[in-house]
Amino acid sequence: MRFFESYIGILFLLLLWFKTPAQEGMLLLEHRLSCQIDSATAEQILEKVVTENDLFFSFNPDILPKRKSSIQLVNVTLRELLHKILPDDEYKLEIIDNQIIITLKELNPIKLSGVVVEGKDDQPIPYASLNIVGETIGTMTNIDGGYDFIIPWRFRDKTITIRCLGFRSRELTLEQLKANVKIKLEPITIHLREIQVKPVDVAEVLQKFRNSIEQNYELTTQLMVTFYRETIKRDDHYIGVWEAIMEMLKMPYNSDGNDRIRFIKGRKSNFNKVFNDIRLKIQGGPWYITTLDVVRNLETFLDPNFENLYHYRFEQPVMYNGRVTWVIRFSRKEDVEFPCYYGKLLIDSDSYALVNAEFGLDKKSLKMNGESFIKKEPHGFTTRPEGAEYTVNYRFVNERWQFYSARTDVIFKVKQNRDNIKTDYRSVSDILVTQQYTFPHRARFGPAGLFRADDVFSDIIGPYDHNFWGDYNVIKPEDDLGKALRENVIQEKDLNKPEISK
Repeated sequence: MRFFESYIGILFLLLLWFKTPAQEGMLLLEHRLSCQIDSATAEQILEKVVTENDLFFSFNPDILPKRKSSIQLVNVTLRELLHKILPDDEYKLEIIDNQIIITLKELNPIKLSGVVVEGKDDQPIPYASLNIVGETIGTMTNIDGGYDFIIPWRFRDKTITIRCLGFRSRELTLEQLKANVKIKLEPITIHLREIQVKPVDVAEVLQKFRNSIEQNYELTTQLMVTFYRETIKRDDHYIGVWEAIMEMLKMPYNSDGNDRIRFIKGRKSNFNKVFNDIRLKIQGGPWYITTLDVVRNLETFLDPNFENLYHYRFEQPVMYNGRVTWVIRFSRKEDVEFPCYYGKLLIDSDSYALVNAEFGLDKKSLKMNGESFIKKEPHGFTTRPEGAEYTVNYRFVNERWQFYSARTDVIFKVKQNRDNIKTDYRSVSDILVTQQYTFPHRARFGPAGLFRADDVFSDIIGPYDHNFWGDYNVIKPEDDLGKALRENVIQEKDLNKPEISK
């Protein structure tokens, strides 16, 4: 069982590797090297530099110059070599923990905001995806249906597709999006008699899903730019929000290698509701949420060795990407004494690809394995998990299904034994892939800045700042979170005002 371990109490302070001094980047660019190669593309030159000089690069091969050139440089700085193949007026270099990130310089990007709602009654549609057609750049609506979408200037003539399970997809131009702040999606209702029902049972569907993984899912290493947010509430009041842009190296689905995730930039907001009796910290949040990819890490409800623990049943199909998608409910069998999940699976009826999974630990499982959630609790307190629910989504990109988003929602009950005071804590984490591309064959994903299972994400150093993200796409804060953040900024400003002596 793959549980998201959490713990209560004061923890060690995490690390200053989240903050790389600018001068270290400058020193890296002054590294001296030689490069001699004939008739090669910029990508080939970078591959040679990487393999011969133990350097780490991150870049999208599609944005590099395609022209071939010859390089005959001896004992030059890395800065000089990069200037030779990447003109300063077109490319930007960013250095994070000895990793050189190459991106295009852009004119001011196009920034759009709006809300996605149901066409019949204007009810907000949470977790709808917005993507640039033909590209991997996108974002997602929050629980209130709201979104902010930053579109690079070079894609100004592209259309945007808006999708959500159970709704008819729409494609709109940027001008249409600007003119329509409220995007309406029409629900799709289908009836079983309209579908050619295949003579299969659930066991057969699950077996075909497993047999088709290599045909349906990505077989090349992908570099994914992700947005991650972690929030903690105490009795329905926010006490902390931590957010980051992270890179995830996603291994092929026919590989045994482990996915890796690395911090790029982050910010935090510890609200001024100070509770001296207890602090909740989640260990390994960004690392653990990537293991929610149940296609790579078959959970018990997908593993043939554990299928006998569950009841499965078909429900009314839904439409996704214009295709019929099977809905399969599952729950533990009554006589099973083993930690089990309940939930539902959405499986494409043509390809047998899993496109969505929603699952949680039932009360019996929480009671059996509740201690595995708690790493440490302070003296005089009793802590137990009250609920644990998870969601993972996949999207169809370049004829393959790709990991797209995941969510964890865990509730803890904390009791102060002496006074019998009970408090609810709720930890919610979201991760969203906002851009991805095939990782260059010989590029290297540097070890610095990697997030590990025993790291504590909430110890990231960096204050809250409305303009912090720049041109990165993020999930817009939901209304109550946005209000709490604004109020906290005002409180912090008031606290930092200089005192006037009278």
